[in-house]
Amino acid sequence: EPERTRRIQQQAQMILDWALIQSEAKQRRYDVALSFAGEDRETVESVAKALKYRGVRVFYDRDEQAELWGENLLTHLTEIYRTQARFTVIFISEHYINKPWTRIEREAAQARAFEQNAAYVLPVRLDDAELPGLLPTVSYLDLRQTSVIDLVDLIMKKLGRMRRI
Repeated sequence: EPERTRRIQQQAQMILDWALIQSEAKQRRYDVALSFAGEDRETVESVAKALKYRGVRVFYDRDEQAELWGENLLTHLTEIYRTQARFTVIFISEHYINKPWTRIEREAAQARAFEQNAAYVLPVRLDDAELPGLLPTVSYLDLRQTSVIDLVDLIMKKLGRMRRI
């Protein structure tokens, strides 16, 4: 009897967790925003395509060219990376750390992480570059040791919707 009660409680908690995830997803325009340097586009585009194939709502700049056209990018990108995504995946590289636009994206995402005091920034290393403001205690993935498909699987798990293709 206690085992049955425990299982029922676990199932109820899973349903509540799923409902919370669904509710949060509806409040945000994107499940994931991708922040990267243009020099790393080829790698990031493969991640974006795999995520979209799995039904993830992704902010990937090339998909938003018409919407971004004519916008004040400082305001618009800050809004996306601070409020419009459930998570931001930052692709860290030597190119990334030296770009003014990636700094704006990163700072907006870090402000959100600070405000919600929870994992929001999901760092992915492409090389050995050190990202200013990213504490060494923050867990990251290294794409030199992880495949794109494994990265996508982990993002799906983070979103709470793992399903293999």
